[in-house]
Order: sequence, then C-alpha cells, then structure tokens
Amino acid sequence: MNRPLYLIDVEGVLVVDKSYRPVAGSVAWLNGLGDRGIRWRLVSNNTTHRPDELVAALNDAGFVVPSDHLSGALTTGLAQLQREGWRRLNWLGAHRLRGWLREQGFSLTDESTGACDAVVLGVSPELTLGQLDRAMTQLREGAVLMCLHRNRFWLDRGGRPRLGPGALAAALLAAVPGARCLTAGKPEPAVYQDALKSLGGKPADALFISDDPFTDLVGARQLGIATVFVLSGKYQSADVLDELPRDQRPDLVLQRADQLSQDHA
Repeated sequence: MNRPLYLIDVEGVLVVDKSYRPVAGSVAWLNGLGDRGIRWRLVSNNTTHRPDELVAALNDAGFVVPSDHLSGALTTGLAQLQREGWRRLNWLGAHRLRGWLREQGFSLTDESTGACDAVVLGVSPELTLGQLDRAMTQLREGAVLMCLHRNRFWLDRGGRPRLGPGALAAALLAAVPGARCLTAGKPEPAVYQDALKSLGGKPADALFISDDPFTDLVGARQLGIATVFVLSGKYQSADVLDELPRDQRPDLVLQRADQLSQDHA
C-alpha cells in the first residue's frame, strides 16, 4: 500500500475521546508525516465543536494542525443545508453550538415554534426522549432529516459509549418510514472527496485511518481508498470485523496509528 496521501480520523486515532487526550505516540506520528513525504488531511465526524475550536483543541494537545487541514461532517452538512435553502432547523446536536449556528444564518426552532425545514442530528450529550418525539412529529409533517454522520455510538469525555446519530436516525426512520433522510459525513462520499480535492489527489493515492470500521472505513473502501483500522478508540479487538462481509473489511489492522510504518505506507 504505497499511498502518499493520508486521510485521518480524529477521535480514537489521534485523541482518546472527547477529553482530547492524545493517543500514545500520535503527536509525534502526525507531526512527523511531512518528513516522510506524506501529505494529509483530517476527516472528522465531530459535531460537538466548531471547526476552529477542534483545530485549536488539537493544537493545544501538541498536534500541529493548520486550519485548512480539516474536512468534516459539520461543515459539509451545513453547506448542504444552505444550498437547499433549509434554514429553519430543529438542532438535535450539542447545545453549545446553537449560537454559532445562528451566526451562520440558521434559525433554530424551540418547543413553541414547531415547524422546521430540517431536523439535524449530531452528537448531543443533552438529548432527551421528548426532543426525539418532537422530531418524529416534524418528520411526519414533511421536514427533512439531516443526519450529520452515521456513527453507531461515540465516546464522551469519560470514555463512556453514547448513542450516535446513526442509531438515532435508524429509530426515527423506523417511526417515519417515508421521511427523506440525507447524510453529510462519513460514510457518504462528499467528505472524503472534499479532503482529496484539497490534496489534489485521487482515491488510489490515499489511505484512510480510523477506529470505526462500519462508517469511516466502509465508506472509504467504496471509493477505492485503502483502509487501516486502529484499536485505539471505540474497539479494542479486531473481532468486531466479523460483523462485516470480507470485501468490506479493512486492508490492515493495527493497535495505533504510529505503528503504521514506511513499509505499510
């Protein structure tokens, strides 16, 4: 797998979880890629931080991440909402981003103003069953479901698994089978293609590294990108790959990204 371009997931690869504590060896590994002639981009499903906040958090942790080296589900999804003219949102994501979304030109519904253009699913530690019930009603009334990514679950600051947008979207679509649903981040092609375009590369030039074989790596493989599954995040055993057909399994499994040697590359 001689691939000069790396597309790299963030949580579970570079940092352990929402604490943004670096995975062992990851800071030196990422910061040394340029010395090995490898160009890279971060491709993140993060929906709890503004893009500039995420870059700042990584730089504070010791990584050297230029602002133009991040592609993500949040920016991809918001751009799609803006293109479609869907500006009235029921935001089922992190509460801390509500002010920032208003700055981007969106209006956010609350319990007293029910109608919306789109129900937007991100990662929300504060999400309640009542909010999902209300979203179900809005979907029945014709709102679009925008699922910012399809991760089954995510790890909070304490490393605890929490239901992800993929699982919540499945529940809402089971309740409203006719609802229109769009996905912005991984495993949909756009977020990978944005990163490749910024590098001026093709899928055959790239290697995708992630701790999520079901969304991140399956999506990459469908585009012809080679894949590496690391066991430093959501999963500590490769046994989880038994859930995937053989043609969807990663090309390589490693404990951590810094074990990806020049020979592997």
